[in-house]
Amino acid sequence: MYEGIAGRQSGVKDAVSGTIDAVASDGMLLVGEALRQGLSPSQYSVIPEQPLTCISYGMILPASDTEWQETVIRF
Repeated sequence: MYEGIAGRQSGVKDAVSGTIDAVASDGMLLVGEALRQGLSPSQYSVIPEQPLTCISYGMILPASDTEWQETVIRF
């Protein structure tokens, strides 16, 4: 679990590096953190592209992990 002021920062870093499978949070905040870290969109995926509900949650995953991305999209 990533807590505190640096939680999202550590979670995004670990998800993109493959240390963890994914990190779930508000999609807009995840993209903001990825941009803050200097990541390009080819280095991560935020899914789903459209929120499942009006509550905007998203996940950031390594861009190369298509199997995990497809699992989440099918869900």
